[in-house]
Amino acid sequence: MKRIILLSFIALLSFNTCDSPTEIIDDAIPGRRDYVWSIDTLDAPGNFYYGLWGSSPINVWTVTSSNWDKSIFHFNGDEWISNQVVGLFNLKGLHGFSSDNIFVGADNGSIWRFDGNNWKLFAKLQKEGTDYFLFQNIWGESQSDFYAFGSGPDKNHLANNSIIAHYTNGDWTMLNTDIIQGNVAHLYKNKSDNKIYFRLTKVGGIQHIDSTIIYEYTGTSYTKLYSSIETHGLQADISLINGEVYFILGDEIAKRVNNQFQTILNVNSPKFYQRIWGRNSKDIFLLMTDGLVHYNGTDLEYLFYFNVTPQTQIYGAALFKKDVFFLVDEFRTGNKFIYHGKLN
Repeated sequence: MKRIILLSFIALLSFNTCDSPTEIIDDAIPGRRDYVWSIDTLDAPGNFYYGLWGSSPINVWTVTSSNWDKSIFHFNGDEWISNQVVGLFNLKGLHGFSSDNIFVGADNGSIWRFDGNNWKLFAKLQKEGTDYFLFQNIWGESQSDFYAFGSGPDKNHLANNSIIAHYTNGDWTMLNTDIIQGNVAHLYKNKSDNKIYFRLTKVGGIQHIDSTIIYEYTGTSYTKLYSSIETHGLQADISLINGEVYFILGDEIAKRVNNQFQTILNVNSPKFYQRIWGRNSKDIFLLMTDGLVHYNGTDLEYLFYFNVTPQTQIYGAALFKKDVFFLVDEFRTGNKFIYHGKLN
């Protein structure tokens, strides 16, 4: 593992913003920007990493889809250490609720749990008519109430057989997803309306262009809210910020109010990469094609630039009061970095 310390951060306004046409009362405190950044290199080049989660700045985790001896990385406050867990591979979908309740999706419908000391098999799920599937992600409100979701192959062997499993009070329920198609990538419950929203990617293969689709789920039915081509500048996503679901609709960031999208911010830049993370509505981090930008409720400012472009992305974030961690993937070099920002 190699660490680089950045002694200063970059502050450069590179594009304009547009206020929402509808006034939104918001008493959130604007986020600070005076981070000191360090960069850790994960010793597993070429692997694919999926997400970050941590209970504190000295207990952060990430997982990879390959290399058994590099399948799990843990940050203890000083360094990133890789762990080998026999039988635990092809990992995706990392989420936790405490330092001794961390879950990860693994090979063919299995879910493993870290109890503070060891990783153990928690569940092995099946879906009728599906021989093989992977969980893309995990999210929930507690260790006794959470969702695991992803996809299996459809009749054309594309990852469009949607999977959503709900664990509550010790029992698993496989939701009926026959009317939707695609790999379920993100799923959250919105605090203000108590509805479930999820984003899936529908793989087109050679017949259709891949698309991103956002659905609302009320417990009895699915409602399609938005659909777009999965390409830079147009694609859609969702993010959970302070209990509220934020919708990324191309260059628009919005919330759902009275069953309508309400604009929070229009990002007038072709560099916006349709992925955000945040602590509150005035402390949001935006992925750009060339780095990371911060929105404080008034303007946008670069926090850092990538060393290699294009095709460098951020595939996960862990945010704390004074610390932020971002999982940066340099596609062109195969290198994986953790950018760790710490407020003075």
